Amino acid sequence: MFNSEKFYRNLNKYRKAVQIFSILFLIAIPILILLDIRYIIGNMYSISFWDLNIVDPSMMVQTIVLSKEFYVPLLIAALIPITLALIFGKVFCSWMCPYNTLLELFELRWLKKIQRKFFNIKRKSNINPKPYVYWITYITLILITLIVGIPLFTWISMPGIISSEIFAAIVGLGIGVNTVIFGVVFLFEVIIGKRYWCKYICPVGATLSLVKTKYTMHINHNEDICNCAAKAEPCGNDCPLELNPKEKNLYPYCFNCGRCIKVCEVTGNKALSFLFVKKNKK
Repeated sequence: MFNSEKFYRNLNKYRKAVQIFSILFLIAIPILILLDIRYIIGNMYSISFWDLNIVDPSMMVQTIVLSKEFYVPLLIAALIPITLALIFGKVFCSWMCPYNTLLELFELRWLKKIQRKFFNIKRKSNINPKPYVYWITYITLILITLIVGIPLFTWISMPGIISSEIFAAIVGLGIGVNTVIFGVVFLFEVIIGKRYWCKYICPVGATLSLVKTKYTMHINHNEDICNCAAKAEPCGNDCPLELNPKEKNLYPYCFNCGRCIKVCEVTGNKALSFLFVKKNKK
């Protein structure tokens, strides 16, 4: 029998296990290539398991925009990540994306003290941004891709860049320009500690957010049992994107990492949970 209390208390452990497996998987692919074992080829832009092709949906969108043509095989190749996002939301970002995994490694107390002392960076009250900010940014990136005719998504997709650079480093292809792009963005994120890239810019997360419906897994807040004060919210304080899971406009920003639910399970009154059907508020 499913024990929701135990699941939520150990949710972060499960997520960490998936993150570690994802990194090891990316390292294993080029090693297998060097051993002339080619059943699994690719990176997080696109990957092939034997005859099964999987494509990042943002790469599918980019290809359609650049070619101005619709490829059915490309849509089929993107069905698995699209279906995953349709059911569970953009959990890829919080459970499998190597960029998010690396950023979480730098969520250290001493680093936050440096951010506050030298850069005057403090955590603000959790006010969820308006969704139009998210979508204006995404549409702008698409328009730049269309007008200039460049594969912009490829250049700014952190999971794609990290996975391709891991491959290149292991097989001996050297370091490319993408590594410099990643380094600059990553250093900025570590210093500022605000997750601006994940929150506003990443085309992978934005594309996955397009398929969200009222039946997609989401965080539900039970106001009837919540006993936290309005401005004393441990759930929001642990959110890596500085979102408030109890307020509106949580989506499309939230990537369902479940950290707020785990905190509520341990220190709160279990007012947060994952649901697949949206409840009508009173």
